[in-house]
Amino acid sequence: MTYAGVNRLLHWLMAALILGLLTLGYYMTYVADYGLYHLHKSVAVVVALLLLPRLVLRWFKPWQSTVKGKGAKAVHGFHWLLLVLLVIMVVSGAAYSGFGGYGIALFDWPLLAQNIDAQQQVVAHSAALSDWGLAVHIYCAWALCFTLAIHALAALKHHFIDRDGTLIRMLVGEKGARL
Repeated sequence: MTYAGVNRLLHWLMAALILGLLTLGYYMTYVADYGLYHLHKSVAVVVALLLLPRLVLRWFKPWQSTVKGKGAKAVHGFHWLLLVLLVIMVVSGAAYSGFGGYGIALFDWPLLAQNIDAQQQVVAHSAALSDWGLAVHIYCAWALCFTLAIHALAALKHHFIDRDGTLIRMLVGEKGARL
């Protein structure tokens, strides 16, 4: 598979997982369905694992924008903002769960054990750091939603107004954009 193919695969796989995580996170928060936290954290671990190669690829082979001039720097910065927000989401979620004593697992494989006392209650390692992680996680989630909405609108602008083939290339590759 080519670099472009790997990049497309990572982009769309992460897009689906991140949209699912944001939806699940919103649902868990506002419906208070705590039974879904295990799933949320497991999928977040998968996203974190996919984010690592995404960052490496972006660092060593920067993406080429169809936007030229001063706008190209803004587009480049915007894409980095998306990646930085994802890193902050992963770190803040891990801080909330880890410092809160809730542990982190990849489905049934524990990565960070829960901190349970003799009465089988979760005990925070640091309630202050856990609370900080939760607050950052929530605010960053809203910032990520806003940024992703702009990203999606920009993709639609490229497709319907600019007609430059960007969206088609991200869906099917360079050959599909020339059809």
